[in-house]
Amino acid sequence: MKQSDNMKRKFPLKIGSYTLAMRGCELLRQNHIPCSLRKTSDSGGQYGCIYSIEVDEGNQWPAERMLRSSGIMVLP
Repeated sequence: MKQSDNMKRKFPLKIGSYTLAMRGCELLRQNHIPCSLRKTSDSGGQYGCIYSIEVDEGNQWPAERMLRSSGIMVLP
């Protein structure tokens, strides 16, 4: 593995609940898009407790489209 592979920038896709984030990450993995979950604080408090699905920057748009088309809302 090249060093640049380890240095890829991660892009967070914010999801409103842990359950949906888990389902979304599993969906992405089934479609060969590596991802990880992270609890994200919502400083404005508008959405409460949210989670982020982190994907490599190059996968952000395909991942977001896939999540949305599966009914998983990605927060702004």
